[in-house]
Amino acid sequence: MPLGPDTPLSSKLAVLLRRKRGADGKTPSTRVIAAATAETPGGKPAMTHQVVNDLLNGDKSNPTVAQLTGLARALDSPVAYLLPGYNGLTSLSVYEEHQDAREALRLVHDLGEAGAAELLEAAREIRRRHGHSDLAVPEVPENLPPAVEPPRPGRRRRLSFTEAAERAVSDLEGT
Repeated sequence: MPLGPDTPLSSKLAVLLRRKRGADGKTPSTRVIAAATAETPGGKPAMTHQVVNDLLNGDKSNPTVAQLTGLARALDSPVAYLLPGYNGLTSLSVYEEHQDAREALRLVHDLGEAGAAELLEAAREIRRRHGHSDLAVPEVPENLPPAVEPPRPGRRRRLSFTEAAERAVSDLEGT
């Protein structure tokens, strides 16, 4: 799913949430995410589960810096990805995780477009040598195909009077 320049925060959070599926195929609850926003395990969360829910649903779209930092921590993402205009999760992750990548960009800074083009060609050649395709790397790294999330247990939907009557007849007749 390529993300455009005006991708809302809720869409970015949905992408990150899908990447956080557990071994059982379920995404973490808003309470689990809220607890994971704490700076230290068991510490005070940066936000409540209701704020997490509002951000996921798009009801709130302007979190504080502390909340953004907590969300990034909870969803294993660079904080910059959650900011408007920064959609390249792959490049932001490389930038944040690898000191050498930051050094390479610093060295290209004053070389202009020609330097950036040379760096790009060198990176493509390195990818070919390592047996990787030189095709464009996606903005959001592709992970394993998502498992189908089973329905969560909870209250059954309230039936209308007609539906309840039909179910009662069906139960009595044994069908």
